[in-house]
Amino acid sequence: MTAERPALVRVEDLHKSYARGRIKAVDGVSFNVHTGRVYGLIGPDGSGKTSVLQVLAGVLSADSGRAEVAGIDVTRRPEAVKPLIGYMPQGLGLNLYDTLSVGENIEFFRALRQVPDERYRQNVERLLAMTRLAPFLDRPAGKLSGGMRQKLALICTLIHLPDILLLDEPTTGVDPISRRDFWTIIQDLVATRGVTVLLTTSYMDEAERCTYVGLMDR
Repeated sequence: MTAERPALVRVEDLHKSYARGRIKAVDGVSFNVHTGRVYGLIGPDGSGKTSVLQVLAGVLSADSGRAEVAGIDVTRRPEAVKPLIGYMPQGLGLNLYDTLSVGENIEFFRALRQVPDERYRQNVERLLAMTRLAPFLDRPAGKLSGGMRQKLALICTLIHLPDILLLDEPTTGVDPISRRDFWTIIQDLVATRGVTVLLTTSYMDEAERCTYVGLMDR
């Protein structure tokens, strides 16, 4: 029997409330995500999936509990984790700038992440080929279809070659072909680079693609 890989993401007894404690979004959630695995956080809208991801990404503070990414306690050092992860928020390309072209969005995130020239050239060529967005480099992001926006958002999330991906309902609202392409890219990254993926979804067919799943309700 093969020993399990080490946990790269650890969540222990995590709590998060809104409206001065009147609305409990996350109530004692605990789970581990092991290196090189795809972990799906499954549940209906409003079950707290997004709040968990936002805490792990360092963009939301927790009320109590522990959230650890690559050995960093995100509840204490949220900024320290950001260079190590690729975080894709919920929504069709919510992290994009609509007035910038496909190429300009990619260049912006390249500069933001300070990706070295050679590493950038190799990575962007591969990502454009995988997403089939190379012919659309001059098209404004605001003129892309939903599926194309999500693919561009994924390129911008992956441009610095993170080892940990936090993806919040990445295929919601996209067409079936784009959903298939999206999963092909994710599975390729896991197989070739050992990337660790934590994603949220409400689609049970996507849950079947995950190594492990955690169920959240109410």
